[in-house]
Amino acid sequence: MSFLSDFRTMVIGILLESFPFILLGVIISALLQTFISDQALQRWIPKKTIPGILFGCLLGIIFPLCECGIIPVVHRLIRKGMPPYIGLVFMMAGPIINPVVFTSTFVAFRAQPQMAVSRMALAFAAAALIGVWAARGVRDSALRSPVNNSLEPVATGKKSIKRPLPHKAPKTAWTNKWHETLEHAAIEMFDVGKFLVLGATVTALLQTIVSKKWLLALSDGDFTPHLFMMGLAYVLSICSTADAFVGATFIPDFSLGSVLAFLVFGAMLDIKSTLMLLKVFRVKTVVTVLIISAVVVLLGSVAFDRLNTYL
Repeated sequence: MSFLSDFRTMVIGILLESFPFILLGVIISALLQTFISDQALQRWIPKKTIPGILFGCLLGIIFPLCECGIIPVVHRLIRKGMPPYIGLVFMMAGPIINPVVFTSTFVAFRAQPQMAVSRMALAFAAAALIGVWAARGVRDSALRSPVNNSLEPVATGKKSIKRPLPHKAPKTAWTNKWHETLEHAAIEMFDVGKFLVLGATVTALLQTIVSKKWLLALSDGDFTPHLFMMGLAYVLSICSTADAFVGATFIPDFSLGSVLAFLVFGAMLDIKSTLMLLKVFRVKTVVTVLIISAVVVLLGSVAFDRLNTYL
């Protein structure tokens, strides 16, 4: 009974923590779909690779969303014509490189102000490397749905041609726009929400089964604490706007570098965001992104510890 009680409490807690940010992301996604045309989006997105990667890394400053809320936004942007590699960069960097997360990290680590800056820098490095790989290796075939659905094939007697989808004449332009926004938001919420529930269930199950005493025994070693903290962040699936306060509680027992790995890797990828990411990209792409992120965060966090030791 105690196990079931803890499991139920954790599932509800994760859902309540994540739901507002999912809802925010869905609303932004629906607004983008309704009010921003494909042509306008194409004009804003850089055409060259390096500016595109920088654009994706810093887009979180404009859209300060957590890892849950950012996925429906990126899904919509890609469907409207954003290159998939820029979408991946935004997914990885956006939940960390934004003013909300920087402020929460700075407040949580008042005694270690370098943690906030280091978190942004390491996330930027990991997202940029993912962007360099994705710019060459990720194409439309890596997506689970078509990039642009503004046109549909229409059958004729001999062959199929394409023409714009028909639109009903609205009573008023604004009434039609807001109705369309709510309709898109409802559809997106259902699509993303089922992955959130599945991720929350798996996360809560792991937290209730694994012994915390056994986990704390892994706090010694050069690489072990960093790997452990990365795995813990992946399993716990804490929102990036709140994980700094959880990470700060590990400071007495874990090094700053291992806590940094917790803050960066967990915000980039966790169980629930991985499942939702699979809604947009194919398995091979998601696995490659996970490996690149893990390697960069591990090496960067270990280097951070070594630098602190010398200083």
